[in-house]
Amino acid sequence: MANNHQLPFSFLSTKELQAFLQSPKTLPLQDALILAMKPPQQNKGLFGLSSFFSHTPLKPQTMLWIDTTKRPEIRDLARVHATDGPGTSTFTWSYINEGRLDCYFVLHVAMKTPVRVSFRVPIFMREWFSIIDTVSQTSSISLLAGPPVNWRDLVKSLNPIELEAMIHTQSGGGITLTFDEEMRSELRQHFEDHLVAIVRLLGRG
Repeated sequence: MANNHQLPFSFLSTKELQAFLQSPKTLPLQDALILAMKPPQQNKGLFGLSSFFSHTPLKPQTMLWIDTTKRPEIRDLARVHATDGPGTSTFTWSYINEGRLDCYFVLHVAMKTPVRVSFRVPIFMREWFSIIDTVSQTSSISLLAGPPVNWRDLVKSLNPIELEAMIHTQSGGGITLTFDEEMRSELRQHFEDHLVAIVRLLGRG
């Protein structure tokens, strides 16, 4: 069971941002995959992405590979979830430099049971805005311990169901976080507001 809350956005200097990203509490995003039951788009870094998903048999799954090098205890979370259940946790989103090119949407996770552990995953919007686009519609996100699976090659020979199974096998499983409707709606609003602000910003350039 999850209790979902939202943190306010903030603006950080370059030095403050680097300290935030290099903190042991921060787990860097190594790669991402949006897995949908449709062919991949050409020349796109993410697989099977679309803005709306009514034409797909199942909702896309957003998978993030995170660097757990500095936090080896987190690598074991998938096994703990599989044996002891999801337990209780709190999810929050915060927004760093929202409306600017150096914006990060940050997922904060604080697990209380079956283990107590907390971490945060920063998502650099300039590179990974498609993640937030998808998550703010599907209300769920899966976290996998890195290193990432070479899905760009696997997708050439496997269908989506086979690819999903291969990913979980090679990654040792993962944990899936599901957000309530209030959080999904707020996240979507921040996403849309950020895009509007970036369009205006680039329009002045």
